[in-house]
Amino acid sequence: MDELLSAGSRRWRPTGVVKWAFLICVGLFFLVPMLAMARFAFQAVPMALLTPDKFFTGWSVSGLGAALTDPDILTAAKNSLMLVVLAIILNLVLLVPLSIITEVRNPALRPYLTALTLLPWVIPPIALVVGVSATFRATVPWFLASIFSLVPFYALWAMPFTYRALDAGLQAINARTLYEAARSMGASLGTIIFKVLLPNMRASMVAAAALTAAMVLGEFVFASLLLKKTLPTEMVIYQRSDPRGGLGLALLVMILTALAIGLVVRTLRKRGLNVQTTGM
Repeated sequence: MDELLSAGSRRWRPTGVVKWAFLICVGLFFLVPMLAMARFAFQAVPMALLTPDKFFTGWSVSGLGAALTDPDILTAAKNSLMLVVLAIILNLVLLVPLSIITEVRNPALRPYLTALTLLPWVIPPIALVVGVSATFRATVPWFLASIFSLVPFYALWAMPFTYRALDAGLQAINARTLYEAARSMGASLGTIIFKVLLPNMRASMVAAAALTAAMVLGEFVFASLLLKKTLPTEMVIYQRSDPRGGLGLALLVMILTALAIGLVVRTLRKRGLNVQTTGM
């Protein structure tokens, strides 16, 4: 009986075949749609007429080249890059001190802070935009008319990713122990934050910035509701006149975003700073 209980209590662990099968399924789940996008964007052969002898014919990147030189696309890309930088700065300024103080002074507040950062995802974007616009249209109409009005929305929307990355980084470096050791040596709170904790949080801060950038570069709803020209909204408009070029541009943005995140993670690991993904 004891043997049966011990056998039943053992945790099931997937075999190597199961792991590889799962990875292949996940890879196909992402790869097949991207291959379909690439074929439509760069091959001018209808699917009904596609035969094995025509598989390598009709390929061209002229549509993507025209999209990359379009003045409206370039303006929208500049706007999106500017919003990426500002959203990252605002997010880190708001959450880095808050997460540090919560971790070193009162860790019991961590679950409440985690729930608080998830609130923007509870409220639908259209309700959030309509509520904010109705509240501030009479007081600061100039701000809502500016492209910078997207920065607070993007910062709010990226908070769950940013906070979880920072919190995982603080737990990985055992921030509370570092804080208590520095305090026992007479260091002030400012010295502890800027000379002890922040240098050890580089990996989590870079990971948080990369996640925020990926979110901003792909966000469409807020920009569309506020009638702002960003890269996602402009790509939708461009696809109406040139579907192949617009889809090729969308594929390029997806690939560059994935490569950028992968490069960040690889660079951090080369420097011995492993990005903790638990809780993200």
